[in-house]
Amino acid sequence: MYSINLQAFYDGMSSYALAKTTTDIKKWRKRGRKTIKKFVRWMKDCPSNNAHKFLLLKAEDASLFAAKSKKKKEIAEQSYNAAIVTATDSGFVNIAAIASERAADFYNNIGQDDQFSKCIAQAYQFYFKWGAYGKCECIAKKYPGIAFNAQYAQ
Repeated sequence: MYSINLQAFYDGMSSYALAKTTTDIKKWRKRGRKTIKKFVRWMKDCPSNNAHKFLLLKAEDASLFAAKSKKKKEIAEQSYNAAIVTATDSGFVNIAAIASERAADFYNNIGQDDQFSKCIAQAYQFYFKWGAYGKCECIAKKYPGIAFNAQYAQ
C-alpha cells in the first residue's frame, strides 16, 4: 500500500504542477482530483500516513483558483498550514518540506511577501533536517535575499 500511496501522491502533485504550467488546466486538474479521492479513502484506513498528503493535494487544487476566489485562497492557506502541521506531527519531515515550499510558492504568487519568506525559510529548515542539503543549497541560491537560520546554513 505504501508504494502505491507514494506513487499516487507524486502523480497528483505532478498533475497540479502541469495544471499550473500548461494550457490544459482542466485535464490536469481532473487527474489531480482523482488522486484526492483516493486519499479520502486511504485516510480512513491510515490517517497518519495519508492525511498530510491529502491536505497538500487539496491545497494545490485550491491554489489553482486562489487569485480569483477568496474562498479558494482561504482553503489553500488552511490546507497548506494543516498539511505542514500534520506531516510534522506524523514524522514525515520530507512532506513537511515539500508542503512548506509549495506554500511559499503560493504566497509568492499572491504577493504575500512576509508569508512567502516565512514558508521558504521553514522549507529550508525541513529540507536540512531531512538531509536534503543540495535542495537547501538550491533554495539559498534562488532566494539570496532570504535570511536563513544560521543553525541550518551550510
